[in-house]
Amino acid sequence: MPHHPDDHPLIGAVRSPEVHCMTLNVRRRVPRPATHPDAWERRRDAITALVTSEAPTVLAVQEALPTQADDLTAGLGPDWEPVLVGRGARGSGEQVGLFLDRSRLDVVEHRTWALSRTPNRPGSRSWATSFPRHAVGAVVDDRATGVRFLAVATHLDVASPWARLRSAELLGRIVRQRGLPAVVMADWNSPAGSAPWRALADAGVVDSWGRASRQMGEPYGTYPHYGSPRVGGRRIDGVLVTPDATVERVAVSNRRPGGVWPSDHAAVHAVVRWAS
Repeated sequence: MPHHPDDHPLIGAVRSPEVHCMTLNVRRRVPRPATHPDAWERRRDAITALVTSEAPTVLAVQEALPTQADDLTAGLGPDWEPVLVGRGARGSGEQVGLFLDRSRLDVVEHRTWALSRTPNRPGSRSWATSFPRHAVGAVVDDRATGVRFLAVATHLDVASPWARLRSAELLGRIVRQRGLPAVVMADWNSPAGSAPWRALADAGVVDSWGRASRQMGEPYGTYPHYGSPRVGGRRIDGVLVTPDATVERVAVSNRRPGGVWPSDHAAVHAVVRWAS
């Protein structure tokens, strides 16, 4: 892939005690001509280049079909441990999940919750969603700091505002019940400040953006759809944290490794420190 001005990381690797959290909806693969901006074959290397150069400690992904998850796992290599699960009753189908920095993090436990009235029943649906929605979480020990924290990746429903609100309330309960420092990363399918974000804030899971000491780059909207991101556009993707996190830096990526947009969504970053 040729060098391009956007090949430099926006955040890049961090040092302990900082934890670099990054979320990206990788856009599910659909049949496209190879030259189409949405073609997975065109975007796959750009996503790998983006992630490896940004070097997140914790990466959340949404909308990864099994073949895409396999491509990402192979492309990112052994430095990141994949914890991805499909939304079906047996864990098949479109996946959300995490890639975790093996040089620092040990996975103590991982599990999946259905975003439904029966969260312990994989593949269950509620609240007028057209297909199952779910969240994937991992409890990890940070060997560099001794802090144990919960990382959650999820993707709220695109069509049902009711489902988005109820799902957010469920996620807030899950985080509260675990009682650990937590980061919850998602394509929220609703803009920052809307009802699901407020429900999470009420549960003590707050938008990292407003808490950051420093904002890197411009406050872009996170759904540019292969166009240039718009300053002041809607942030429908985000990194939310419990109040025991100090947020050092935040950013919305406008990077195009090799001149290629990695996805129809922009990656969102937050660098946090947990109170020891």
